[in-house]
Amino acid sequence: MTATIEINEALARKVLETVDAGLVSGMGEQIPGQMCVEAAVCYAMGLDHSDKPTCVSKALRKLKVRLNDSAWSSNEARAKGLRRLALAQLGSADVLDDKDFVKHCSALVTRKYVPMALRSAASVHPKQGHKDALEAAAVCVETEQTRESLLDAREVARAAAAAAYAAAAVYADADATAAAYAYAAAYAYAAAYADAAAAAYAAAYADAAAYAAAYAARDNVLSQFAEDVVQILIEMKAPGCQWLHLTEMQAA
Repeated sequence: MTATIEINEALARKVLETVDAGLVSGMGEQIPGQMCVEAAVCYAMGLDHSDKPTCVSKALRKLKVRLNDSAWSSNEARAKGLRRLALAQLGSADVLDDKDFVKHCSALVTRKYVPMALRSAASVHPKQGHKDALEAAAVCVETEQTRESLLDAREVARAAAAAAYAAAAVYADADATAAAYAYAAAYAYAAAYADAAAAAYAAAYADAAAYAAAYAARDNVLSQFAEDVVQILIEMKAPGCQWLHLTEMQAA
């Protein structure tokens, strides 16, 4: 049944219309405005309620689910930030080379989002020593871009998180900032592992950077990451990219 569903412009328009109704964290319910981005694709395709659209590659789907559930400020911001990627992913199943896609994402997050996450944590840490260590780790990852630099960055972030937790009784906002450091630490090495599951970690880098940043900047970071992934898909000639012009027409 699902094999006969044609991935065409009509479907792309329906996906965009469904996404523009709003997106929620988690799979949600099969009602426009109350679904995650992958459930919106299933809805547009006439499939049962699910976050596993048959037309989307495994690695890309994992990334999209993780990015959908990231620290967006609102459901409206989530939909606005993901609308282009919602189209670019269409038709990627059995077309996109998942391993190559993950390698592209790994390179992106190592070069850009791990340093961003570390610097975001440094900007709010109450201890100068940890600020300096986080900045040094960011520089190291940027310049070396190796598995070892990522593992070292993880340890620096973990130490910063521990220090923030220890200071919780002194700093009124320590719980919030400590969560940010811990979040960054949890994913500060994932890009070293290039398998399909690592695609979800790629989105988590952007989420870590957004989570540690000022609240107003979260949507900007996550939207920037989504667009960076769109550019990867354009480079890899993913089929859905042919309908990206629809997002410009709708936005006009």
